[in-house]
Amino acid sequence: MKLVKVKAKAKAPPADKPRPAPKVAFPKKAQAPTHAEFAARLPAPVGKRFEVLRTYLQKQGAAEDFYFYGPRTGWGYRHMKGDQSICSIVLSAGRLVGIVALDAAAQSAIAWDGLSDVARRARKLAHGTPALLWLDVPLDGSGATDFKALLKAKLARVG
Repeated sequence: MKLVKVKAKAKAPPADKPRPAPKVAFPKKAQAPTHAEFAARLPAPVGKRFEVLRTYLQKQGAAEDFYFYGPRTGWGYRHMKGDQSICSIVLSAGRLVGIVALDAAAQSAIAWDGLSDVARRARKLAHGTPALLWLDVPLDGSGATDFKALLKAKLARVG
C-alpha cells in the first residue's frame, strides 16, 4: 500500500467584500426633509455652490419645491418655471447631483469644448434620446459651473 502525500491547497485571499450600497438620504415619502436637513448633509464647499445655484435659479424665476423621486433616490429639489421642469438637484450616493434634460436645440447652443471634463463626462454618460438628453452632473468641483452653463441653455429654450 502506497501512501500518497496530498498537498494542502493554499487558501485564496478573502475576496474583497462588496461595499454596501450608500443609504438614500431621504427615502421615506411621508417625511419630506427641510432645507436645513438637506443642507446639513453637504460639505461646506459643496453647500456654498448649492446655494449659488439655488439663488441663480430663483433670480431666473424658477419655483423651488421638494419632490419625492422614489425610494431609490428619495427627496430632492425640483425647479420649475411655470409648468416646465428646469432641473432637479438630489443627493445620490452621498454626492450632490444636478439633473437636467436638454432638447436638441439646447444641446446645440452649448459650447461643450468650453466646459470641464465633468460636463463632458456627464454628456458621455447621459441617457435618453438625441431629441431629449438627460444629464447627471456632480456639483462638487467644476461641475457646479458647468451645470449653470447647461441651465442657461435650458432657460433660453423655456423662456
